Amino acid sequence: MPDNQHRIDTLNELLKGELMAMNIYKETDDMQGDEQVMNMLYQFAEDHQEHARLLADRIRELGGTPVTSTGMAGAMAGISSKINALRGPSHLLRQVYDGEDKGVHAYEDRIDELDPESKVLVKGIMSTDHDHLKLFKERMESEKSEH
Repeated sequence: MPDNQHRIDTLNELLKGELMAMNIYKETDDMQGDEQVMNMLYQFAEDHQEHARLLADRIRELGGTPVTSTGMAGAMAGISSKINALRGPSHLLRQVYDGEDKGVHAYEDRIDELDPESKVLVKGIMSTDHDHLKLFKERMESEKSEH
């Protein structure tokens, strides 16, 4: 059974991903004119903000300190997403989909490192993220058929 510090480190890594997603969605939701994409990004930012809050609460329950920054990787992802937002909805959707997909895989890869209570929390987050992927995919398909 992993010790609490390992669980805290794992949850903090997952928290960084949530913060990164939330920041990217908030920074890009109004950068391109597609209202449906804008609303989708806004809603997903809200979801990720809630996920981040839940993870931070769990980290505190385990006696740890939640991270508050995404570091250099987050900064680079943010710049890249702004460029793609300016290129139009299909570019941004592709990047956001890939990011969301990576996030789901990060959870899948790390879930076995967690205690039972954290696993339940993470499974709920993964379920929401899978819904995001479905919506992104539908929107990307409709984007293709419009062009």
